Amino acid sequence: MSKPVIIVGAGGHAAVVADVLLAAGHEVLGFTDPDTRLHDTRIFGIPVLGDDSALARQSVDNVRLANGVGGTRGEPLRREVQARLESQGWTFCGVRHPAAVVSPHALIGTGVHLMAGCIVQPGAVVGAGCIVNTGAILEHDVVLGDFVHVAPGAVVCGNASIGDHSHIGAGAVLLQGLSVGCESIVGAGAVVVASHPGRVTLIGVPARPWNPAS
Repeated sequence: MSKPVIIVGAGGHAAVVADVLLAAGHEVLGFTDPDTRLHDTRIFGIPVLGDDSALARQSVDNVRLANGVGGTRGEPLRREVQARLESQGWTFCGVRHPAAVVSPHALIGTGVHLMAGCIVQPGAVVGAGCIVNTGAILEHDVVLGDFVHVAPGAVVCGNASIGDHSHIGAGAVLLQGLSVGCESIVGAGAVVVASHPGRVTLIGVPARPWNPAS
């Protein structure tokens, strides 16, 4: 049996991560979170143990961590929290719901979250720390960089690529063969019909760059 898991974070995404781990037969020991209002509360009967100092009572040899920080709007918090704890010797596990459909011919990186109903087709490459959320679809030969969040219901068509630390909003579509560079955001429901460099926010149908200052 695999090592038990502590989930870092105690918000909405963390609760979904716990649900997935439990559905897959893993033991969840608890959650950590810096929000003191959550300490000593429970999620599905599982305790919020305190902030990260609670990890000092555990052994890196006997317990794994799962990243429960949601990846929204390209924010770096998720990767920063994981990098800090990895530097202390902790290992982050991947999370795969039993109802995820993942080709054995896809390449899945470390610490990836594959949520209920998602589909990952042959030839896809999913970088470390990514979230492929509920019902999202990665078609054949898609490439995701590290810490990309493909939100619920989004579709990334064949041979498309998405750079590190990007966020693809709920229900968005990236058409085949296109690329979106690092640290980009594709708004919910947008349809991307052309490639774009990094650090762009795309909204609308067809998707166009958005400048909040304009």
